[in-house]
Amino acid sequence: MRSLRTLVAVAGAAGALVLAAPTAIAAPAPSAPSAPTGPGVRQSAGPAPAAPSKPVIATYHGKRIDLSEGWAGASVCTEVPGGAVYCHDSLAEADAALPEIAPALAEAAKAAPAVRADGLASPQAISDCTAGWACLYEHSDYSGRILRWSEAGTKNLDDWSFRDTASSACVNRSSGGMSVYDERSFLPDPWMSLGNGYCYDFTTVSYPTGGNWNDKADYVEL
Repeated sequence: MRSLRTLVAVAGAAGALVLAAPTAIAAPAPSAPSAPTGPGVRQSAGPAPAAPSKPVIATYHGKRIDLSEGWAGASVCTEVPGGAVYCHDSLAEADAALPEIAPALAEAAKAAPAVRADGLASPQAISDCTAGWACLYEHSDYSGRILRWSEAGTKNLDDWSFRDTASSACVNRSSGGMSVYDERSFLPDPWMSLGNGYCYDFTTVSYPTGGNWNDKADYVEL
């Protein structure tokens, strides 16, 4: 009986450690002096939802490609309302296709400014994430391959060939932010919640157990 009481006490202490998982607040980065103050990044190593996996089939140059097997040379892949995915060779090409593949979002983009990496509003910028989208970038300077989503849900980055690849993000949705998770085996999944209306350099966001969030994202939730 004494051994059992000891085991229960140890288990209780371990549970307390999980409940006391580290949290932190980090401001959107980089930001210009005139940029508005944002909600920052809320992060934790607490419990996280499971990341479902399913094939993501995209249209690229008129052909169907499975993104889990690679992007076949594409630079930008966009999920439009309804769940269809289209890939293009450049951001300009992807935006030019919006009136056809997502007319409502194309109209919204005309009426609302983009969110830039420096925190300022602009109709055009290399790091644009136009109205209605949550955007994930391969590199910390908002360059490289770009993923854009408008549909809510959990996105398993393995299915998009983007696991452990993201280095920055911009969130410019009509409402709500984006949560980013690092999937851990037999441990709570560390996560950070990105506020809407800002861009974030993951190399500047501290990871709960040390280092930063660069190349750690395994799935996101909108």
